[in-house]
Amino acid sequence: MKPDVRPNLRAGVLAWLITVTVGAGWQLATRFGVTTTLTPIDLALLRYVLPALALSPVLMRHGCWTKERPLWILALIVTGGGLPFGLLGMAGAQFAPASHMGALLPGSMPIFVALLSAVFLGERFRRGRIVGLGIIVLGVACVVGTTFFGTTGGSNVLLGDALFISAGVFWAIYTVAYRKSGLDPWHGAALICFWSSVLVLPIWIMSPGAALLVAPLPDIALQVAAQGILAGLIGLAAYGVAIRHLGASVAAVSGAVVPALTALGGYVLLGEPLSWLTAIGVICVASGIWTYAGAPGLFLLSQSRAHPGGS
Repeated sequence: MKPDVRPNLRAGVLAWLITVTVGAGWQLATRFGVTTTLTPIDLALLRYVLPALALSPVLMRHGCWTKERPLWILALIVTGGGLPFGLLGMAGAQFAPASHMGALLPGSMPIFVALLSAVFLGERFRRGRIVGLGIIVLGVACVVGTTFFGTTGGSNVLLGDALFISAGVFWAIYTVAYRKSGLDPWHGAALICFWSSVLVLPIWIMSPGAALLVAPLPDIALQVAAQGILAGLIGLAAYGVAIRHLGASVAAVSGAVVPALTALGGYVLLGEPLSWLTAIGVICVASGIWTYAGAPGLFLLSQSRAHPGGS
């Protein structure tokens, strides 16, 4: 007898809320970590080594490479979704505020995913997606424009913005390569974390600025929870559950909520100023991602009316 896999609205919404909270929490914790006692390489070590250990049974079952798929596909998946992506995002958090991280990381990803999908996969987009991408581009321009108009930071902030956008390029490469690979999600996560750990360990050992061994214990505990447990495991699992019960397009709209939560968290928790131009950019990015995903909130509303019991 096949197990019951009927979509459960209540479980899907709960998983979606966890995904959103973890996404914003990871960005805020990263910004806090790299501006206080730790470095990007310290956070990267926690981000990949701890999940790699937790996912080692998956790796032992399926292997640390994929014989059925070309090695270049595996290399693109690990490069795009692993250490280079993580280091770029974490390094950017040293220079630019959380609101920029929240807007530019999820905002730049669909832009480059669309470009790569069109070029290498021959994908064509309906009008709604094109409009969504246009709104996202406007939002990204507003956020980056805060530096040029003198409302936020200076050259350091611009460097951080560039690193965030570069991370978006790497994640786009991962997304397109993963789509071609057909990998199981857990095996893909295990591969990314394992090979990223292999890369990050020697870099961390040789890094003169690494501070993980001398940082205050509360700071380390916070990053273990944020990087290794929440982002590395719980967020990944919750996103998978959201996809299963709500569908991929609805789950993906979590990226539209994270910018606003991160900007608000940066203002309230980290004491970072929030300029009017950045606020407009965050709103545009969120609206653009929501439009790009096909306005899935309408789906949730219709489903909740059709199934008031939540299943």
